[in-house]
Amino acid sequence: MCAGFSSARGIAKSIAQKRGSENTSEPIVKDEQLDSPQLPDSKRDGTHLHVYPDREDLAMLFKQYRPGIDKLAFGVEPARAKYRLRLARYPALMEALERWLGRTENETFDLLDIGAGFGRTFIYIDAAGMADRFRLQGVDLNPGRKDHVFSTDRWTIHERDAEQGLGFADRSFPNDSFDVVICEQLLEHLNHPERVIEEVARVLRPGGIFVVGVPIFVEPLAKIRRWRVGRYGLGGSDHIQTYSLKSIRRQLSEHFRIKEQRGFRIISGGVLRKLENRFWWYRFNRWLGERLPAYCIEVQLVVTHK
Repeated sequence: MCAGFSSARGIAKSIAQKRGSENTSEPIVKDEQLDSPQLPDSKRDGTHLHVYPDREDLAMLFKQYRPGIDKLAFGVEPARAKYRLRLARYPALMEALERWLGRTENETFDLLDIGAGFGRTFIYIDAAGMADRFRLQGVDLNPGRKDHVFSTDRWTIHERDAEQGLGFADRSFPNDSFDVVICEQLLEHLNHPERVIEEVARVLRPGGIFVVGVPIFVEPLAKIRRWRVGRYGLGGSDHIQTYSLKSIRRQLSEHFRIKEQRGFRIISGGVLRKLENRFWWYRFNRWLGERLPAYCIEVQLVVTHK
């Protein structure tokens, strides 16, 4: 589907345009902070969040947010730009969920977020108006995650070690337990990502979807990095796996059929970063990413059982 025409993207544009008159000086927010924000204690319970699409209440979850100064990426979280390409995976994920939910009305489904973190996925689900369509379970290594996840009363959080196949060896999740499983930016950190994939195949219900996101290299560079890591080690990187689009598809293909694939950040960063405040630039990058995913920095795949 051509980028820019789903309701999620339209909402994102209207929010950003509405905020265009605000002070948009560059926020003091580093990219790494965006991946590990801390939620204030007073904002953990999301049951009071009901206004949409103006979701400054969600942005307030991020301690670094400065109202009236910081920009809101996709109307949701503080960032350097309104259409931060580094965060584009989340509106894309919402679009995939919208399409999948479109087959039914008012039915509620079971969702598992592997590597739930502070609940960023559900923050975007809430912003997209789909919060009431899912019962949430999450897996995270952090034993205190239950008390530091967005809308904590909505979650069942399981403390599991993803490196050990998420601790599913005891089969505490029965077969066919979930309609949607999300695993964004995790597999590359594991020595044995195939264990996670095998368990997802077991717990995903027929007709359900598994959404996977990983950073990738073009195939020749992936081969070079694998050789370099094998000879010299990771060199400080925590990305154990080196994926290309071909290799992640191959790893998933044993259990799943590829339904959708898209790439992000094919042209980004540096002097081009200022363009990330332009909706047309976001649309163009999404368009390119859907047609040339193998040449992007990261890829997102939506897969189903064979």
